[in-house]
Amino acid sequence: MGPMTILRRFPAYPSPAARHPALRFAPLAGLTLLLAAPGLAIQFGLLPFEYRMGALITVSALCIGLCLWAGFSFSELGFGRPHQWRHWLGAIAVTSLISGIMLLQTRLFSFDAQPPAWLSFAPFYVLVSSPCQEVVCRSIPKLITDRMQHGGWAYVLYSAALFSLIHLCYGDPALLLNTFLLGVVWGFVYWRTLNIWPLIVSHAVVGTLAFSLGLA
Repeated sequence: MGPMTILRRFPAYPSPAARHPALRFAPLAGLTLLLAAPGLAIQFGLLPFEYRMGALITVSALCIGLCLWAGFSFSELGFGRPHQWRHWLGAIAVTSLISGIMLLQTRLFSFDAQPPAWLSFAPFYVLVSSPCQEVVCRSIPKLITDRMQHGGWAYVLYSAALFSLIHLCYGDPALLLNTFLLGVVWGFVYWRTLNIWPLIVSHAVVGTLAFSLGLA
């Protein structure tokens, strides 16, 4: 039985027997380990760095597959109501604020990251990487923390920590801090909207800017 299946079968108010920590925290621990595993493997020399994107896709597909197998719908994963204009306006405001902060960072600090071959990398980043990261770092943690009755800011911080963890493969403390802070902002937005579409677009825009400025 997968961790997400255990999650789906939890009642909203678990019985005393179901409150055993080992069972109660199994989905949370399982997701954390899954997302941290590729970065840790790369840092310890067990996985080549160039395989990081393939590892992200594999882990994301596994997480999403477990959620669907457990009975969660795409709507519960945040893929509902893409027409909510107030969500898009909020995402535009957040994206503009983040972009302004990033531009300010380049004025205050020097960065030497080399941008990727963008024409070949952009389609993958925009259409695959950004959606996968948003689902596994925003949607799925929300399902887990809600079932554990630890939503709100507990969810936002957990989601931000996961978003930072999936960037372990780069071994850059500044990037880990920046992605955690970004995760707090995007996690808060998802907590309030439960709409993943605007965040996918925001992630793609911010990531594109970060690569072009040499921040990632």
